[in-house]
Parts: sequence; C-alpha cells; structure tokens
Amino acid sequence: MITVKEVRALALSFPEVREEPHFDRASFRVRGRIFATIAPDEKSGMLKLAHEALLAAEPGTFFSFGGFSRNGATGVRFARVKKQLFRELLGEAWRGVAPKGLVASTPKEVDRDPKARPSRRSKG
Repeated sequence: MITVKEVRALALSFPEVREEPHFDRASFRVRGRIFATIAPDEKSGMLKLAHEALLAAEPGTFFSFGGFSRNGATGVRFARVKKQLFRELLGEAWRGVAPKGLVASTPKEVDRDPKARPSRRSKG
C-alpha cells in the first residue's frame, strides 16, 4: 500500500517535476509531459507506461485506462500496490517522458529515495 501523500512526495522528488491540474486530476509533469496522475478520489492513479504483464498478473492492483492504455497509460490502485514496486514503476514512467539528457544526468537511486531531490509544486 502507498498513500497519496507518499505518491505525491515520490513524484515530486524527481528532477524538474511540477504538479499541475489535468482536468479533475492532479498530474505530475517533467517539462510539460505527464508521467503520473492522481484520481479525484485519491484511491488510484495513472502511470505513463505500458505494462500488459502487470495487468494480467495483478488485475486487482493494475487496470486498463481503455483507449489511453494504447498510449501507455496504466491505472494503479494505491491501496493494493506494494510501495517498492510503485517507486520503481514511477521511476520508469518518469524516465519514459523526461528528456534523455536529464535522465542521463540523474542517478537511478532517485526513484528509490523521495528525499534525494528537492521538489516544486506549481502555484496556480
């Protein structure tokens, strides 16, 4: 299980990440590109990665985003996901949308330690 507070702290721990609204969701972006969201009910979210194997292996934890899944959107239930797995998948989602130079200059350990980088939250 992972809490919304932990999800937010982890997402914001990556370099150059900002939290911004995306329709009725909170979204986490690196240079304008979304890599994760939190649903309005704060019970689930989306990670920008395609993991058909996760959907098949853990259907109670991960779910399809319908047509958006074709573009790499995987739903996750926060109450069901293991914290370490979520951290790893969030790191993968961030690396999938961040510019290559930024990824190359960022230690992989950042996705394991939410205190590894300062965070910024957008105002507005």
